[in-house]
Amino acid sequence: MYSSALKIGRGLDLDRSMQDLRGNIITSKEELVKKIFPDIQTGYKNHDRLSERTILAAKDKDVDELNDIIHLTFKARQSHIIIVVELGMDLSDCTNFMLAILKANMKNSEYVYILPWLSHIVDYYPWEVINAKDKHLLKNAYENAIIITAQGYDRTLIQHFADKFSKETGHLASSHYATLVYMSLYDALFLYGLALRDAYDVTGDERIFRNGSLIWKKMTNRQFLGMTGQILINNEAFRIPSYTTYQMQNGSLRIVVELEAKLGDPEKCSLKNKECSLHVPHEILSNYWLTLNGKLPLDMPFCGYDGSLCDYTKYILTSASAIFLLFTITIGYFIYIKEKEKRLHDMTWRITRESVRLLDLATDHLNKSINGSITSNELKTNRKIPMERAMCNGVKLAVRRYRQTRNITFPKHELQILQQLKMLENENLNKFYGICFNQQNELLILWTFVTRGSLEDIIFNDEMKLNRNFLVSFAKDVVKGVYFLHSSPIQYHGLLCLQNCLVDSHWTVKLTDFYTEIIVAEKLLHNEIKQILKNVEENDSHIQISRKYIQQAPEILQSFLTTKFLPHGSQTADIYALGMVLYQILFRLEPFHELSISTKKLLIKIVNSIQEGCIRPTFPSSDSSYSIQLITTIEACWLEIPEMRPNIKKVKEIVNATLRTTETGSLLDQMMEMMNEYTINLEGMVKSRTAMLEEAQQQAERLLYSILPKSIADDLKVGKSVPPQLYPCATVLFSDIRGFTRLSSISTPFEIVKFLNDLFSGFDDIISKHDAYKVYLFIISYFL
Repeated sequence: MYSSALKIGRGLDLDRSMQDLRGNIITSKEELVKKIFPDIQTGYKNHDRLSERTILAAKDKDVDELNDIIHLTFKARQSHIIIVVELGMDLSDCTNFMLAILKANMKNSEYVYILPWLSHIVDYYPWEVINAKDKHLLKNAYENAIIITAQGYDRTLIQHFADKFSKETGHLASSHYATLVYMSLYDALFLYGLALRDAYDVTGDERIFRNGSLIWKKMTNRQFLGMTGQILINNEAFRIPSYTTYQMQNGSLRIVVELEAKLGDPEKCSLKNKECSLHVPHEILSNYWLTLNGKLPLDMPFCGYDGSLCDYTKYILTSASAIFLLFTITIGYFIYIKEKEKRLHDMTWRITRESVRLLDLATDHLNKSINGSITSNELKTNRKIPMERAMCNGVKLAVRRYRQTRNITFPKHELQILQQLKMLENENLNKFYGICFNQQNELLILWTFVTRGSLEDIIFNDEMKLNRNFLVSFAKDVVKGVYFLHSSPIQYHGLLCLQNCLVDSHWTVKLTDFYTEIIVAEKLLHNEIKQILKNVEENDSHIQISRKYIQQAPEILQSFLTTKFLPHGSQTADIYALGMVLYQILFRLEPFHELSISTKKLLIKIVNSIQEGCIRPTFPSSDSSYSIQLITTIEACWLEIPEMRPNIKKVKEIVNATLRTTETGSLLDQMMEMMNEYTINLEGMVKSRTAMLEEAQQQAERLLYSILPKSIADDLKVGKSVPPQLYPCATVLFSDIRGFTRLSSISTPFEIVKFLNDLFSGFDDIISKHDAYKVYLFIISYFL
């Protein structure tokens, strides 16, 4: 690892014509120095001027003892570069050292601490196993430390292997570290099995296992998926791991750099006689260092370690000017802050209630333009809850409406968010129009109305014929919307789901309801507002809301199930929900559709996955139209550890690289062709439903004529009232079938039914030709 890191930074000028340097190495094992110091010398530009001084320090020394060693080592820092090699390969080995560093006040930008975490002896962070007081102290000690670990460490894989190991060995338990060793041993034997199989396939010799050189050759330059993740073997039969670099910040780990392992060309590598592999760095974050500008710290102070390289006369004059300028800027800043607060309290996003006119949605569904005529059952199932429409200054709006129980006040951070929401614009974001509150006891949240409704209505409409180009376009639009949100001052969506993805008239997906759900949850929590469920039964509301929340991350659902209100979100929670949205778009399947359990139990199962292992939707085995890389990325979005999920930048890169349209021509040509196909499909739907309506009308007419006289039925059909009629004379006929009892005794039931149907159908046909009316028919009695 040290050699790889030094090769990456070998081009940096580290000496700057300094005097002879001494490398101070603090270590618990002197033999470790003999292995790593040559790599450090090789990586240093003038390695012949770098000498070694080893300071032995046991890992189990307490903080005070390590503090004395650190002071002894760093007392010459004014004239030397100090190289510190840590005490072990597990993160917990650094605990006392980092506490000693904190106690020595060496946590500023002059120092960078790179901690290897290559041996996962324990499966928890150091600050997770100590008391509350020391926990906060240790988090501060590890703050801004750079932590390097090999990719492939997955608690789910480890637990799966441990369970299988216990089952196969008769419930024999193994420690966490032993399990890691067994997994590596399993992968080694699996590699040998793969090589042995390939060698046998080539030669067909059952004694090929004696040919060590051939088997060794089959082991090299290959990759496979093992128990410890993706495994790459170079031409020297060494495993080449990928590394992930984290930075500790605010008590959590964030990815800053990834070193992706790749295999090179075996033929070229063999000619040059070197290892056939490389590490490609991917910088995930920039400007993350502790310096003022966020850049990599200098290897030597600008004026030298003793300050002799600078003339301070100009600095004195500059400082005086800077103080005056700072004073002027401070005054200007306070004026700017006052003006900003004034604009903040102006509430440009506030809309007067009198300017908003609610529209009647009793017969007009949000996605009527998609589905044509819809039934009342479809209206219940598909409509958003509780969504209404309104007009304001000639603009059609979508409205979320709540009943106010008391006056609403927005704290400063919510005012800032609402101001930013008003200013936010992007082609893949729905436009936030404003809020009405403290008027007519209502809170109205207004968004621009999007014509085609939600993406859920389109994706799960079986009558919509969507080809791959539509699905790819939808997926890319959602990713672009999330990417813009994560780069904006809003930072995250808060409740990303398929229902909050709308489709406009140009078939462009727009994200909506970002962050406002958090504000609404705050008001609901403090009983400032109440839900209004209009024309929707309570059970239907529960189904719709549950469909939203099963797409959320376990850490969000854990708080939601406890408090019944939506907590503040995060970018990692958005990534989890983004994976769910992409899954539904690409495969047109609801998450966890294969699980036949209630929604409440499903939500609890998702929450419990934090401890028990992540529960994930299953991918259809018959669908192979999407790349393995894309499927793996979607699965990575659902990891139970939020910090291990990919960021939106990486997701966007993979989606753009793996999802491509299959049609040629411009986007406008493809859209026109798709619209033509949609029009043809819609015409067929209209014809089919028209035929069904005509058939239903004919059945209704036949039923009506069989119940009422034709003249009365005709009047009722055109809406006329039918007054009672009095006839001076009427003939009544009661009929019976003579000998029916004897006939029934010698006939089967089917013959009796056929006989009666034929008989009375003939009666009905005769009556229809005369001025007569059948009152009723009971078994064999006919009343005319």
